[in-house]
This record gives sequence, structure tokens and C-alpha cells, in this order.
Amino acid sequence: MPCAIVCLLGASLAGCGDSSPRPRPPAPFTSGAAPAAAAPAMPPQPAAPANISTETSDPAWLQCGTMEFPKPTAWAWVKPTAAFRTLQYRVPGGAELIVSVFPAGDGGDVDPNVERWRNQFRDAAGQPAQVKRTDRTVAGVPVVRVDFAGAFKGMGMTEAQPGMSQLGAIVRAPAQSVFLRLLGPKEAVEAARSDFERMVDGLRTQQIP
Repeated sequence: MPCAIVCLLGASLAGCGDSSPRPRPPAPFTSGAAPAAAAPAMPPQPAAPANISTETSDPAWLQCGTMEFPKPTAWAWVKPTAAFRTLQYRVPGGAELIVSVFPAGDGGDVDPNVERWRNQFRDAAGQPAQVKRTDRTVAGVPVVRVDFAGAFKGMGMTEAQPGMSQLGAIVRAPAQSVFLRLLGPKEAVEAARSDFERMVDGLRTQQIP
């Protein structure tokens, strides 16, 4: 078949000897608005330290890295239910002990953490709760003890829970920081107050090789 006829029949497909580039498809339509900014990344959760208590560990001791604390055997180990909880224990009466462990220098300064906890509790007028704070040294380590009471609204909670209390301790050793929180209904926390204080006062530290 003559080339002219072939070109006429196939021009709509590829042309006859036409080496010019095919037209590009149109660019997708955009409104011109700037792309949405990505949400800021959450800081990575610290890895659990070595020598961490498990369900089968000695129930009379809470072990977290270079520190260990005596505790009532009735405080039962449970799997942590939220991020940044290294250890978690069920305390009789509906309270819980929350332990967060951070490498040295992580976890934030003491005062901002105390203020963050305080703002989770509100008094009858809806204002941040008053804080009772003591600073002392236990086993050569600085320890800050705090007490809060009121309506508690933690992260992710839609409604505040009235009648709640928290006993807290921030332990700042050279190798790591440990945050302890006994949180729950006021009656349960008060019933466990002396046990919590004995636990903090019984802190033992280990030397880093």
C-alpha cells in the first residue's frame, strides 16, 4: 500500500514519520491554596530501661532501671494503658500507680511538670487546684513530692472526674528521671498515702558500671 494512503489512515494514531513529541496531558487543577501544614510530630517515647519490673517480678519491689522502690504486694502490675507509661499498677479502691521513666535530661524540668499536673485538677470554682509541694533528698537523689485534689481531667478526657486526688513524686537521678503518680478517687488515694510515702522514702539506687 502506498505510504501516502498509510499515513492518511493512521494519522490519528501515530502519524507517518512524525517524530514530534506528543502533547502533554493538562496539569491537575489546583485552587492555589497553600498545602495544609503537617501536624507537629510527637516526641518519641523513650525506650523502657533495662531491669524493668514485669508481671512475674518480685511483687514487693518496683524496679525501673537504676532505681527500685518498695511497694505493697497488693498493688498489682498491669500492662500500661497509655503512651509514656513505663509501668502501671492497680491499687485497691480504684486508684492506679503510674510510673514514667526517662533518660537523664529528658522528661522536662520539674516546675513545668508540676504545673501541668496542677492544671489537670480544678477546684470548686473551676480554677487550677492548689498544690502542696515538698523538696527533699532521698538516698542522695533530689525528690519533689506534690499533692493535688479536685476534679481531674487528664489528656484525652472529655469530662472531668470529680472527687479525685493525686500523690506525685519526681525523682531526678544522674542516669534517669522517674515520675510516680498515685491517681484515683480521693478515698482510695488517702488510704494508700502512707504506702506511697514509704515507697518514695525507701528508694534505692544502683551505680552505673
